[in-house]
Amino acid sequence: MRWARGRLAIILTLLASVLWTAGCVNVPTSGPIEVVEGQQPPCQNCVNVEVAPPAPGDTPRQIVEGYLRATSNYQPNYSVARQFLTRMAAEKWSPEGSVSIYRGTVKPTGEKTVKLEGTVVGSLEKDRSYVARNQILRYGFVLAKENGQWRIENPPGLWVAEVSFKFFYQPYDLYFVGNGRSMVPDPIYLPALSNPANVASALMKALLNGPSLWLKPAVTTSIPPNTSLSVDSVTITDGIAEVQLGDSILNLSDAQRSLLAAQIAFTLKQVGGVKGVVIKVNQQPYRVPGADPSSQVILVDAISRDLAPIPSVAGEQAYAVKKGAVEQVTPSTDSPTSNPVPGPLGRTTDPVDAVAVSVTNTDLAVTTNGRTTLRRAPMTPGGSTTSLLNGATELLRPQFSRYGEIWEVGKQGGRQRLWMFTPENTKHEITSPVLQNVTAFKISPDGTRMALVRRTANGSELGLVRIIRSNQPTVEAWRVLDTSQSGTPIRNIADVAWLDATNLLVLSRSEGSSTLFRVAHDASHISQKGEAQTWDADELAVSPQTQSAIVVGSKGGTWKDDGNQWQPFLDHAVSSIAYPG
Repeated sequence: MRWARGRLAIILTLLASVLWTAGCVNVPTSGPIEVVEGQQPPCQNCVNVEVAPPAPGDTPRQIVEGYLRATSNYQPNYSVARQFLTRMAAEKWSPEGSVSIYRGTVKPTGEKTVKLEGTVVGSLEKDRSYVARNQILRYGFVLAKENGQWRIENPPGLWVAEVSFKFFYQPYDLYFVGNGRSMVPDPIYLPALSNPANVASALMKALLNGPSLWLKPAVTTSIPPNTSLSVDSVTITDGIAEVQLGDSILNLSDAQRSLLAAQIAFTLKQVGGVKGVVIKVNQQPYRVPGADPSSQVILVDAISRDLAPIPSVAGEQAYAVKKGAVEQVTPSTDSPTSNPVPGPLGRTTDPVDAVAVSVTNTDLAVTTNGRTTLRRAPMTPGGSTTSLLNGATELLRPQFSRYGEIWEVGKQGGRQRLWMFTPENTKHEITSPVLQNVTAFKISPDGTRMALVRRTANGSELGLVRIIRSNQPTVEAWRVLDTSQSGTPIRNIADVAWLDATNLLVLSRSEGSSTLFRVAHDASHISQKGEAQTWDADELAVSPQTQSAIVVGSKGGTWKDDGNQWQPFLDHAVSSIAYPG
């Protein structure tokens, strides 16, 4: 497997240089962590692991097993792993050229050959984004004797055991700009590092290199091309990260400076102990609107909520469709109640099938008349209904984006179609090859990605597309999320929702029971959320702002996640439910 080295090589080279004096990745796994005043807290997800070099007399199998242990645990320059190689192989080996995550077993196949067999479950692309895979792994190691000891002649690229990847690699988000006005997370993986300044330096290098190839067409960056760190590291003093950039940023407008500061602040606030950021050019503080006027420090928690990847929602109440009318739910610890919303959709003049609510909590979008018509109405007394789409069939549950758009999928003219309506109700029909048997969809909170569930011959599949906004919006670049790597394979997917900015909540239904799964948007991590339930549920609603979740059963029952277990929510006769956004 060959990999372009580009961004991956740059980041790993940086890590090697900044970590050379840091020693082993070191964080206590038990007992209290003591933080000295003014000192940065240690990494919270790192473990001190001593990787042993080869021992005299090791067999070929022991050499290969030792090599795989050494490559699975990050070390500067992988100096221990190189000791398992012949002198010539060690000189030529480039571990930064590829990262494959595997599970497998080792067995001797001859006097000087050892085979690794198993499965490649994922890989890190050159931009350090994760791609789930399910590929057969068969690799034959060839060994030779040097100075009487067995050594590997043909090392592969960097291979990391699955358990080590989950334990020793840490996900971080780089932040770019969506639709010119919101932050969009772009996850990458770095080895778990003990020094926060090293993490900050690696993240800034990655941010300056730009978004991942898959996300790039859907986002922009306020960082001018070829911008670099004028000092090749980020320093952190008393919780303030100092980022020294070249003078290419001096000509940015105030609006661009605000976006630049937001990209850096959202990226670096993930680093332990970072409370604020100061940008410097030529050793001088860089002026940013909203920063402290004297120091130009930008507090990471003071960035406008309007830019956050999860928009602020005006109210957290849910909305339910009961007997063809829309009702607003009033939560209660004892027994939630619901009452008709103000406006025309609180009545059953045109029976409602499914509902969506705007982020501003002021407008509703509904399908009516047996999922053949899409309507919009304000939640105000005396408001009128606007018919957006007629003559369609099999309309799915609509959705509002954070930008006030309404998105809908349905059939018309014998094929499945996708429509987007602007806040002014201008209709855009979007043609795309990804529209094949779509049964559910959900736009990410940042508005740049859409999760789709598609029916297949074997059940269903889950994937993502990116949204390109222009005079004629498009959705493209279908990317399947391989859910087969979970302990319980996810097959019959009934619905999907965004749990937060980068994770999905997936509702699976099979033989009268329902199970929920948390799925990372790159399928790097999949976990079952609670036990399987006897709901026979077919719809899911989630508020990414609070991660509150409600499921709707096929017979009208609803259940809400209270953080510990699912509790009955509203009484029966609910056919659809939604949170704002």
